[in-house]
Amino acid sequence: MPGFRTPRERRLWLLVAGVVLFIYASAYFVVFLLDALRTRGLLAAAIWGGVVVAAAAALAFLVRARPGRWEVALLAAAGGAYLLLLRHLQIIQERIHLIEYGLVGGLAYAALLERWPDEGAAAAAGERPPWQRWPAAWAIVIAAAAGWGDELVQAVLPNRYYDLRDVATNAEAAALLVLVLAARRKLRATAAIE
Repeated sequence: MPGFRTPRERRLWLLVAGVVLFIYASAYFVVFLLDALRTRGLLAAAIWGGVVVAAAAALAFLVRARPGRWEVALLAAAGGAYLLLLRHLQIIQERIHLIEYGLVGGLAYAALLERWPDEGAAAAAGERPPWQRWPAAWAIVIAAAAGWGDELVQAVLPNRYYDLRDVATNAEAAALLVLVLAARRKLRATAAIE
């Protein structure tokens, strides 16, 4: 990227980088925190507390935008998908990945939308370069690559290990949030036209 299109885009990419760097930097130390919580019988409560806080923050953000009925239906379906994914993850601390890489994917998606805004008729006519037509797909790729990088960092740490299932979970977490955001954006654009 030769430069940032707007100051907001710059802030969003800095947030993406900051979140990813925090995840990587904490990979060694987080084990000690998780072990301390587990020893005190607080691990499950702490993880579920983090999930509830993240869900409440997302809900507050979305409600502030006054969603329409189809958006509410989308959000209910997304909530169900998150619950299924949470239930699928057998190791409790793996549930943190849903928050981490959902955030990375969501921030990357917002940054790409800022970088490649809809230009009205030109975008509708397909005059945009092909790689700019799929910001959601690129956001998922970016977040999945960051998640894979997380596992590569863990592979060299003495108290962590590389797990291909975590790579998949990271990509799933990013994909779920980015696809919900993209569908919500499409619903809002359709509602604005009507």
